[in-house]
Amino acid sequence: MATVKRILFYGIVIVVFAIFSNFIVKIGLRNTYKNISGEVKISSPQIVMSEVKTTDVNGYAKGTIKNNLEEDIDKIYIKIDLYSKRDINLGTQYLEVKDLAVGETREFEIDYRYSNVNHYEITCVFEK
Repeated sequence: MATVKRILFYGIVIVVFAIFSNFIVKIGLRNTYKNISGEVKISSPQIVMSEVKTTDVNGYAKGTIKNNLEEDIDKIYIKIDLYSKRDINLGTQYLEVKDLAVGETREFEIDYRYSNVNHYEITCVFEK
């Protein structure tokens, strides 16, 4: 009976430790991201950035795109240029958006892996 209690106790300790360590890792990662500023260089289609965050090695950008043109968009690319403090272009990411009807709004997220990103610029292009 004592052996079963001991095994059960160690099992509970392992599960609690796994949950606790997972929670601590998520909090630690969330605190390493910082907001960066930038600019949307186009007005049609309308792009609104809700969140752009970066760490020392990667980051992400979240926003919405709305087709405020007078015709449907078959295919368009959201282009994000990422810059350092000294305005050096560190890289460019593209996100393809297909079949955007007139007046339709869609959320998007772009992940990137560039170091020392300080600010961004968003545009749209019809070809990569």
